[in-house]
Amino acid sequence: MKTHAATDKLTRDYLDSWMIQPSYIGSEAADITAEYFGETYRSPIMISTLSGMTSVNPGGNVLLAKAADMTGTLDWNGVLPKEEGLQILEQGTRAVLSSKPLADMDYILDLIRTYAQHGAKAFVMDADFIFDPDTGDVRNHPKFGQMGVKSIEDLKTMVQCSDLPIIIKGILSIHDAEACLEAGVKAIVVSHHMGMIDSAVPPYYAVGQIRKALGNQLTIFGDCGIRSGADAFKALSLGCDGVLVARPLMKPFAEGPEKVAEALDQMSAELRFCMSITGSPNLKHLNCNSLVRRDF
Repeated sequence: MKTHAATDKLTRDYLDSWMIQPSYIGSEAADITAEYFGETYRSPIMISTLSGMTSVNPGGNVLLAKAADMTGTLDWNGVLPKEEGLQILEQGTRAVLSSKPLADMDYILDLIRTYAQHGAKAFVMDADFIFDPDTGDVRNHPKFGQMGVKSIEDLKTMVQCSDLPIIIKGILSIHDAEACLEAGVKAIVVSHHMGMIDSAVPPYYAVGQIRKALGNQLTIFGDCGIRSGADAFKALSLGCDGVLVARPLMKPFAEGPEKVAEALDQMSAELRFCMSITGSPNLKHLNCNSLVRRDF
């Protein structure tokens, strides 16, 4: 997939433009546990929607999911064969499974119902994969197949086909967030798909706009550019309910899920430190005033 370094730089620059100002007096050791879709997790820092992980480790996503189990976090997955998704659920992982925005809605609905029956925690579709960046046409991907434009009615159909919470990924505008809310979608992921769009607005800038417009009516996850617990703290303080991590986990996964778990735990410890030193006792009471925008 073609990516744009300029977009990654915009996201990096935006995160780096915020400084953390400590408030030690009266602070306490923070609790970083998070709640999503009625269940509690040890950290809001999670594995992102990765696909094709057998190219990094022969164990693929099934093995990668064990890192989520080790860290007590919600496991997110990219597009997988249905059998592989079911294997992740059968091993007891609390997981989010996914689909591309395929033209074949019946297939998507069957996936949702199947994963719901086998205990998935949510289902995510990445809306940002509809159009081919090389032609502008609706994408016909050699691996994933024919994509289809999605309407609010399509999203409503997905929401209504089971009790499984539906998440839409790739949201960067108030318009799309409002459409998701109208359709009954439970959560969105602000993301530019690792720089797929040239000069895309940084997700952590977009989340502020969406929060201002919609308040807390949607759960919002942040994706792209998270490299540390400090980055996670900034994203959470800017309006995200949780963050997804991808690239920093690739090299550790080549050595096994234990190394991924170590990387996630390190980032979670960094997040807890940032929260503790800023008077942020838990995720529901973040001291957002501790973020100061750099003007030099």
